[in-house]
Amino acid sequence: MKGTQIHLAGTTEAVTLLREGWAVLVEQLGVRKATEFAILLERGQGDSVEDITRYWGETSIDEMRARILSWKQ
Repeated sequence: MKGTQIHLAGTTEAVTLLREGWAVLVEQLGVRKATEFAILLERGQGDSVEDITRYWGETSIDEMRARILSWKQ
């Protein structure tokens, strides 16, 4: 994903991704914490996509999920 640009804004894929992402956040964090997370991204300075990409790098979605689930324990 490094160096990859994704242009989904305004597309059906973007809407689907937003809905799926929100559902995962709510499922894992609950509505309150998911909302706080979204607000933190919005308020952040700089490019949150770059920050997220820098943090996760080439990690697969399955690895991300496993890691996130382990944090809840």
